[in-house]
Amino acid sequence: MKLSEKQKRWIKQLEELWNFFDARLKNYSLKTNDLRLGLLLNMTVAVHRLIRGFLAQLKGGSSDFLESRLRTLIEAEININYILADETGNRARAFILDGKRSRLTALKRILRLLEQKKAPAMAGVNTIESYKELKLSLEHELSERQRLLGKENVTWPNLAQRAEGGNSEELYATVFWLFSEDTHMTAEGLNRFLRNIEGGIAMTTELDLSALDQQIQTAYVSYIAFINTCSQRFGFPSEEELKKFNSSELLPKQVIK
Repeated sequence: MKLSEKQKRWIKQLEELWNFFDARLKNYSLKTNDLRLGLLLNMTVAVHRLIRGFLAQLKGGSSDFLESRLRTLIEAEININYILADETGNRARAFILDGKRSRLTALKRILRLLEQKKAPAMAGVNTIESYKELKLSLEHELSERQRLLGKENVTWPNLAQRAEGGNSEELYATVFWLFSEDTHMTAEGLNRFLRNIEGGIAMTTELDLSALDQQIQTAYVSYIAFINTCSQRFGFPSEEELKKFNSSELLPKQVIK
């Protein structure tokens, strides 16, 4: 993969940020009863792992479907902005409950297909009785979690509504939409690799590096946003430690601290 000198420099800066934060995470533990802060740290660590995968892919010589990683990153940013915008903690509870509800919904769908004999692959994995037992177990877990969180009627809205509720509408309307093109293999996304050869249609397997600058920059901007939020909420890492990274050329001027 042939990179420009700027791209090499930017990747190095992203890696330096990752190494810095990785060292800080190894010595940090959070003591809090605030679900919002627990989710912030949990999501930040998940984003940290995502950036590791992003860097590993580039080092391996591929830019294919980096958009999928970045789409996940932007969705995480929208989610945490939505959760932290609510001081009551209800959105954090809704996020936790939605995860359990989603699993239960998926299991009910599988059970329905098994009963209709439309899921032979799943039937080979386990019996209908076992799935029914798992369904009962999940229902009990959900009931218990609802009892503990005390918000049975709290709902987790769709992503567009979460973006609106967390002041992330621009993120949703721009980069999230853009990275969804390739993630969902839309016609427009696929057409980037079409070529006309001697009057016939052909597909190229060459790397498309046309958007790599934007991809590296998006990764850095979203990643440092998570780290800065941890700094503001936990005092970790310190503002002083982050000065170098917050003055990076990767950050748009209006974002630089």
